[in-house]
Amino acid sequence: MNLLLRAATLAAVAAGMMASASSAHAARAYIGTYTPNLADPSAYAHGSGEGIYLVNVDDATGALSGLKLAAKDRSPAWLVLSADNRFLYAINEIDIHGPGKSGSVTAYAVDAKSGALRKLNTVDSGGAMPCYISIHASGKFALVANYAGGSFSVIPIKADGSLGEATDVVKPVGPASSASAVDAPPGQGRAQTGRNTRGHMIASDPSGQYVVGDDAGRDRIFVWKLNTNTGKLSEVSVTNALAGSAPRHFGFSPDGKTLYQIGEYNVRLTTYDFAGGRLTPKGPSLSVLPDGYRGSASASRLLVSADGKHVYSANRTHNSIATFAVGAGDIPAKIATTATEGEHPRSLTIDPTGKLFYSLNLRANNIATFRLDPRGVPKFTGKFLAVGAPAVMVFLP
Repeated sequence: MNLLLRAATLAAVAAGMMASASSAHAARAYIGTYTPNLADPSAYAHGSGEGIYLVNVDDATGALSGLKLAAKDRSPAWLVLSADNRFLYAINEIDIHGPGKSGSVTAYAVDAKSGALRKLNTVDSGGAMPCYISIHASGKFALVANYAGGSFSVIPIKADGSLGEATDVVKPVGPASSASAVDAPPGQGRAQTGRNTRGHMIASDPSGQYVVGDDAGRDRIFVWKLNTNTGKLSEVSVTNALAGSAPRHFGFSPDGKTLYQIGEYNVRLTTYDFAGGRLTPKGPSLSVLPDGYRGSASASRLLVSADGKHVYSANRTHNSIATFAVGAGDIPAKIATTATEGEHPRSLTIDPTGKLFYSLNLRANNIATFRLDPRGVPKFTGKFLAVGAPAVMVFLP
């Protein structure tokens, strides 16, 4: 081989190696944070974020790096990307928007190359302190749960990715919950009395036929159908969770036939059959805390792996992650408890490869990186990312 040919070959190999390394480490993610409450600085003492951040994700090690502010915004505490990743939607968990002192929802256009965000518009969320947003399976509407506002909203998504005014705002009524959860862990403090509706999560089932909403205030789980022509919700069923349990987050099996529900106050996982828009409990509810645990605890995020083989719960106060293996009949069994390596885990997420796992530790101001072992149990990698008041993380391919 002559010298010129050898040099060209080496250059090609090097270029290939660089391209391979680049593609192996090209993942990115957006991080939503809590920011200070300007109207009442004492209302959220841990709001030390500035808005939405963009970060690089090392696919090999899970390390997060290159943190930069992508959009300065007010408490973008939950995020969702459109199916084509062209748009990012953020709820603003505030109660100072507009004359009605509501929350808001903001739409951004995503630059696929750089990850930069361009604000499109902001609309009223239909209630104060929105805490969850998802996109309906049709792609035509954003679904929002308003915590303090006690409502569930349907917000149209326009062709250019911007948002329209809400087409429907459902405000459930009925007796307020005043009971503590009877199956809470020993030593758990009493639930707040006189709790009215608290919308905590709303999302489509996998088929897109139904929309499910968690009312953590009145201890009820709603199922609606969404008319994609009018943007109106019609009630199909209401399931009463155990009084005081505060249903907070849910997730579906991949086939949509099973719904897993976490209770914030009773800190337990409940499994339901889901058929025809109706929920039927199956199997006993399971504590997401270690056996024999005594004292206060509060569940936050429920997460189902993409293959449906594992269910995870983030547990605040105890600062742990519970791992459940899903067996025959979609019945889960707890197999491990893992420390979150930081205080007050607000949410959990798994990267698109299904190998890396992250805990967003709100009061520790960090995100801890884990690797999932062959059993599906998170194992801490020793890697952290420092970021103020992290609340949610979504991946941009």
